[in-house]
Amino acid sequence: MSAKSKITLLDLGRIDTDDGFFIRGCNAAVQSAPRPQYERRRVAVIATVIEHPKAGPILFDTGCAQNAATDWPAPAWEAFPINVYEEEHHLDTALEAAGYGIDDIRGIVMGHLHLDHAGGLEKFRGKDIPIWAHEKEIKEHYFAVATKEDIGVYLPSDLNWQLNWQPIHRDETELFDGITLRHMPGHTPGLMTMQVETKNSGHFMLTSDLYHVRDLFEQDLPQGWLGRDSHSWHRSHRWMKQLQHRYDATMVYGHDATVLEELTAQAKSFD
Repeated sequence: MSAKSKITLLDLGRIDTDDGFFIRGCNAAVQSAPRPQYERRRVAVIATVIEHPKAGPILFDTGCAQNAATDWPAPAWEAFPINVYEEEHHLDTALEAAGYGIDDIRGIVMGHLHLDHAGGLEKFRGKDIPIWAHEKEIKEHYFAVATKEDIGVYLPSDLNWQLNWQPIHRDETELFDGITLRHMPGHTPGLMTMQVETKNSGHFMLTSDLYHVRDLFEQDLPQGWLGRDSHSWHRSHRWMKQLQHRYDATMVYGHDATVLEELTAQAKSFD
């Protein structure tokens, strides 16, 4: 019998950005609408604490750096400004409100290593706890920073050497009883999702940015400008559709504020 975990969603602020980053063709000028009304959407920055009965509390994703407004490259901030970010949205404060301290966290699983998901790793500098990420994501991250080909969206290199990276190599890995990681590329080469089994609330699928917002999953819409590999994304999407149906799982998307707000209104945590 699988060990059953408790999960708590952390609200780490709000970003305002163009819907075209998320949904392919959104806001595009076409013959019938040559001057479309450009839509911006307010989305959430989300992390999750998984309280495993044997492994202890682990994090899935970590949100943005606390000083993102000054630390991020100017083009990244221009496209994705964090317009709601009070002290309650700081990672350490949000953890404290959920009943945890930074030093309570026993490990971190990174869905992927973009600035808005991995920035909170700065809180764990030098702590030597395991940071699990897919092998391909670690390699892509280092290559992007070293060559400056994609430096604007990945962590700065000065943090890399102070973290205890633990690469995941397979497409599917049971990290602990009731916690399964899956390699689901498309948004990035090494993106991983996490399935968590709880005792009373069923299964949860933490998707990171396989799906930025619910529209992609619920309406089978392909990723917009942020999608890097369309073929891989569709393969990952079909796999996730099958899994969600099989487990009747609750979906937690990478940035969907409406889903975050609906779930946190139901309960502070799910066990």
